[in-house]
Amino acid sequence: MKKVSILLALLSFVMFLQPKTSHAQLNISLGPSIGLTTPVSDFGGNPSDYYAGTKYGLKSSINFGAMGKLGLGPINFNLSILYTPMSNSGVAEPNKSNSNADISMHLLTIGIGSDFGFGVPLSPVRPYIGFDLLFSSIGGSVTFRGTGNVSSNTSIDMSSASRTGLGFAGGVQIKLMSIKLDLSLRYNFINLFSKSYDGSATGDRIEAYKFLNDAKDPNYSTASNDKHPIGSNRTIATFQIQLGVMFGL
Repeated sequence: MKKVSILLALLSFVMFLQPKTSHAQLNISLGPSIGLTTPVSDFGGNPSDYYAGTKYGLKSSINFGAMGKLGLGPINFNLSILYTPMSNSGVAEPNKSNSNADISMHLLTIGIGSDFGFGVPLSPVRPYIGFDLLFSSIGGSVTFRGTGNVSSNTSIDMSSASRTGLGFAGGVQIKLMSIKLDLSLRYNFINLFSKSYDGSATGDRIEAYKFLNDAKDPNYSTASNDKHPIGSNRTIATFQIQLGVMFGL
């Protein structure tokens, strides 16, 4: 009899949870987001790395944008747009203390993906893991001063380039009445599926900075080559701490 009572109690508990766990409800939420983007891999470094053609020499920066989620049970389908202005300034050639590079780049990324939640019944907290397909546009400019192979005090504009990649996320969503706070950590491979070199074989060194040039220069020969400094593919990746404030529709 005791076993029967325990079984009936368990069945009652399951039936109590059933409306909340088995009936998927469609919900839409969207809102602004803000965070910190840290360039990693070859996207970071310092200005002397950028001049040398090894990295892009950028430092961490605040990002801002918007995010939207279409929820269906434990799965969210996500759309986000994020703008990150990044820059850095410092010595361009280590052996020339009076040389300088002022680097400025902007990263505009649209992410389309999904996440899977591990929500606890009756709890406003929903941990999740997810991924995004990323479509990014990258542009910018640089000004060198006191360098040996590039004109000084001339702003070099970098042509905008499009790249496709993947992003991976882990986060938590907290529901506060009609508001959802979304806090996540993200690692993005911006140019995972696309790299290219756009400079010409006969061009001067300035062409290394006129384009994104994340693929090896086919005309690179040695590290001392004054006109073709990019000797390997460069990985563009970022680490993000992101906070979104979303409102249900």
